[in-house]
Order: sequence, then C-alpha cells, then structure tokens
Amino acid sequence: MGVRVQRAIRDSVLLKGAALAVGLIAGIGLWLLPAPVSKAAGIPVVQALELRDPGFFQTGATPAEVPTPEGSPSPTPSPLRIPFTGQEGTEVLVGNIPVFRLQTAEYPSDVRADNVRAIIERFLEEGQLPEPEVRVAQDANGQYILRLGERGRFETTQRYLFTVTYADAAAERRVPLGQVSLNDVRLVANTWARRLEQAIAEYRQDRLDLQRAQDPRVLVFTILAGLATVALGFFLWRLFDRSLVRLQSWLELKADPAWGSWIDIAGVLLRGLGAILIAGISLDRGISFIPALRPFQRAFYLALGRVVATALGVLTQPLPNSSVSIASLLVFFVLAVLVFTVAHYLSVGFKQRFLSRLGLDLGTQESTTAIFKYILTLFGILLVLPFSGLNLGSLAVIAGAVGLGIGFGLQNLSNNYISYIAILLERPIQIGDLVEVDNLLGTVERIGPRATVLRTLDRIFVIVPNSRFTESKVVNWSYRDPRCRIHIPVGVAYGSDTTLVTEALLSAAKENPRVLSSPAPQVWLKSFGPSSLNFELLVWLNRPQDQFVLLSELNFAIEAEFRRRGIRIPFPQQDIHIRSLEGFAPPSQNGGSRSLPDAASIQSALSEAAKSLEDQNGVS
Repeated sequence: MGVRVQRAIRDSVLLKGAALAVGLIAGIGLWLLPAPVSKAAGIPVVQALELRDPGFFQTGATPAEVPTPEGSPSPTPSPLRIPFTGQEGTEVLVGNIPVFRLQTAEYPSDVRADNVRAIIERFLEEGQLPEPEVRVAQDANGQYILRLGERGRFETTQRYLFTVTYADAAAERRVPLGQVSLNDVRLVANTWARRLEQAIAEYRQDRLDLQRAQDPRVLVFTILAGLATVALGFFLWRLFDRSLVRLQSWLELKADPAWGSWIDIAGVLLRGLGAILIAGISLDRGISFIPALRPFQRAFYLALGRVVATALGVLTQPLPNSSVSIASLLVFFVLAVLVFTVAHYLSVGFKQRFLSRLGLDLGTQESTTAIFKYILTLFGILLVLPFSGLNLGSLAVIAGAVGLGIGFGLQNLSNNYISYIAILLERPIQIGDLVEVDNLLGTVERIGPRATVLRTLDRIFVIVPNSRFTESKVVNWSYRDPRCRIHIPVGVAYGSDTTLVTEALLSAAKENPRVLSSPAPQVWLKSFGPSSLNFELLVWLNRPQDQFVLLSELNFAIEAEFRRRGIRIPFPQQDIHIRSLEGFAPPSQNGGSRSLPDAASIQSALSEAAKSLEDQNGVS
C-alpha cells in the first residue's frame, strides 16, 4: 500500500472516526440522562424549551392550566406571553416534527396545537408507549373529529384530539373559505389522520429505541454499526473512483480524440454525483443506526424540505406584471437545450443516411442540413412553449429587450446572422468552394451563424464575418461550374519557329493529368515584345484549388520541351551605337592635336553612357 493511500486512510478514517465517536458518545450520554422536570410547570424541560409551548412563558403556570380539549374554557393568557410570527395557523409538532397546521377556530391555533401535542404525550406516557391508532369520527353536529387510541384496544383507550374545521380544510387545500364543502373537510380529516398516526408511530419507535439504547451492549453495537456503515461508504467511494478512472482511460483509447474533453467533463460530473450519493446514503444509514441521532436526522430533513419548498415557491412566483416565473424560464431553457441537441443529431443523421446517398455535392448537403436543423428547432421551440408554461404573448418583453439590444449594440451580430440566412437560401458560396474576398483566397470550410471559416492555400484558417460576403465583391472560383481556365505567358526569341513553339506548348499541356482534354488547351500569339515573341498557353482544370500547383508543373514542362527542341527563351538586351568619340580623347603631350582614346577612356565613356541611359529610363 502506497504512502499516499496510507496517509489518506489515516487522515480520513482514524482522526475523523475518533472525533465522530467522541461526539456520538457525548450526545448519547446527554440524551440518556433523565429529563429534569420543571416544578413550576410540571413538564419536561426539553418540552418546555420548545418555542411552540406557550405554557413555559406564562407566570405561575400549573399543570391544571395545560390546554384542554375544545369545548372547555380556555386558559387566560398572561401579559408576558411571547407572540409568535410566521405563516397563518400553528403547526402540530410530534417529536419536534411538524405534521400539519391548525387554524384559529373557537380557540386560538397555538392553543389547539399545544393541546394536541399534550394529549399525544400523555397517551404515550400513560400507556408505556402503546401502538397508536388514529380514527376519524363524525359527531352529532356533523363535524369531523380525530380520536387517538391504542391499536387493538381502541374503544377503551380512545381520547379526543381535535375537530377539523372549515378553516383547517381551506388552509390545507389552499382555497377560499367559501369554496370549502363538508366533503373537503372529510378528505382533509382522513389525510391528517394517516399523517398523524404515522408521525406518532415514528415518535414512539424513537422513544423505544432510546430505551433500548440504555443497555451498554446495544449502545456499543449501534455505534459500531454506524461507523461500519460510514467506513463501507468510504471504501465504496474508493472503488467507484478507481473504476471510473479505468473507464475514462478505456474510453479515451477507444473513442475519437475530439471526444476527449467531453469524456473528462463527464468524468468530473459522475465523480461529483457519485461522491454526493455515496456520502449521503452512507451517512444517512449510519445515523439511522444510532437512536439518539434520529431526531437530528429528521430535523435536518425537515429543514431541507422547507428550504426546497421555499426555493420552489420563489421559483414559481410570477414575475412582476407578468405570468412568467423563474421556474418556467428554467424549464423552457432545459427543454430548448434538449430541442437543439435532438435537432442537431437528427440533421446529422438526415445528412449521413439520406443526402449523402443522393449524390449531391458537399455544399448542397451542408446547406440542406442546416435548413432542416433550423426548421426542426423552430417547431420544437413552438412545441415546448406550452409545456414550460410560456406563450408567445409572455415573450413580448423578451422580444422587446432583444430588439432594443439589436438597435444599440447588436447591429453587427444581427447583420451577420441575417447574412447567414441569405447565404443559406441563395447559396452564393458553399462549403468546399474556392473564394476570394478582400484579397483573401481560400476554401470555405464552415459556414456558421456569425462567421465563415476560410482555409487558405497555406492551411491558415481565417474567420470572415458573414456580412463581408453580402456587402463586398466576392470571387467564387467554384460557383455552379468548378471548371476554370488559367493563362501561362511564355516568351521566345525572335527567329524561333512559331509552329514548333505551339507544338511544344501543347505537348507540355497534354502530358499533365490536371489539364482537361475538353475544352482542349490553346496557344495564342499575344504580341511582339521588344525582345521576344509573346505566346500564351490556355488550359482548363476542374479544381480551382490546384491552379498554382498546375502553373508550376506546366512551367517545368515547358522549359524541358524548349530545351529539347532548341527553342531559346530571350532575355532583355540593349544595343548602344557610338557615333563619335570626340571629346573623350586627351590632348597630345607636345600640345598638338588630340590623340585617339585608349581602351580605358572608351570603357569609362561607355559606362557613363549606360548610366545616363538608365537614369533616363528611370525618369520616364
């Protein structure tokens, strides 16, 4: 076992496990201690400290002042009572877990809730934690009431809990009070009976487990079981992580290199999701083995449920002056991404399975595929609008904002996108075409919504905005018919046989496989130059991208043909005629007439004349 693995196990298991064990023992010890009783109120301190218990905050409270069932006089509240704020009504708590919410009726809602809780506590304490059963009955006035008793001996142990009022049913069903019927009250009563019976049964089971946990052997066993569950979760996570690493390595070897980044992203997401699931499940199962921690576990789930409910309430709340909510926008976004993904893969399958078999060129296939994808996307968006709770009218604000953005800062983007639609419909350029725009020559590699990608002959990729193809002059060498003709100028010396030159040029053209035989190559005598006869070879090819390669190959072939046939390629020549050398001859030694110039003087004179001629040509 490596040093890193040993360090990880030592840091994560021993230290954290020891700290967890100490915390668990201390917590269980506190829970197993007998609950002290308040002499003033006659109730456990744990119960008295619950903020929902108003009796704790009353001065001079006695056991007789515990809230009584409905129909008996309500206790007179003291001025020292602390008011509670929150939602309308008061929650009925069973083991600190809310079950439902009672409303104010003949008595205040908090008095009714505390009365129900006191009855449940007395039921469990008097009968030594009997198995509960809650039934719904209808009294002589037609009202539905809930009764609590012991399962199997309900008739002899039953006791009154509370009456379900119309206000309770209206609040539970979230409808106006005037729309509640007696049948709605009956349905709410049956639902609350099932909830309350389940909550009391779970609370009873927790108290039974706490009683059993007072045995040291049971306590040690539960702690060991919890720790073993957490340790098992840790080793499962290690196994999952190693398996995921091996799976990623195998996929990277088998899949295309372009999928490498997606494989890495998927691995990170799966690793995070697996860590959350394994850690959550192992901690949940480990805590469930320890009775003293179960109330905290349920309280955590309760708080988590409230957070989720609050978040859902905020997300589903309509925005000001609109019926659109954040949740509907999120649903629309998720469905729109799904529509885009499905439309993309359907269009790719349509191209590979159908268009490629029709023998269409690449540009036509790409244009048809793009149009098909956008049609699918448009219909998909129109279909997902009702499912997300949106309609075209609700998108008027968004459309207005987009229009305002186009007017101020998105003009270039909208111009490029409109040009993209025009290119798809008119098809002036297609993928694979050789185009020249703004002195840039390249092959169209991709046509996107904002820009087009060109690949030059040097394999340099250039991003050109789509608006350049609709606003400026564009030369498309491949438009409709990819065949094009190129011109190769050739000069030969005067006195050369023009027939022989024509045969040499045609022979060089016909031997090249890139040159088309139809239309046939041609040779033109263009002009008579100062030092040469200017010919021009005209050839056709069906791949404009090869024109520069073909030009080089034909130049090599023409030079070889001329050398084999003895045809000379001239170079510029200049003849100088010297009329007189007078003025260049130096005077004689004896003072007589000038003598003839020597060779050095003649060479100097010729150099000066040539320089003077070059200066004149440069000025002209």
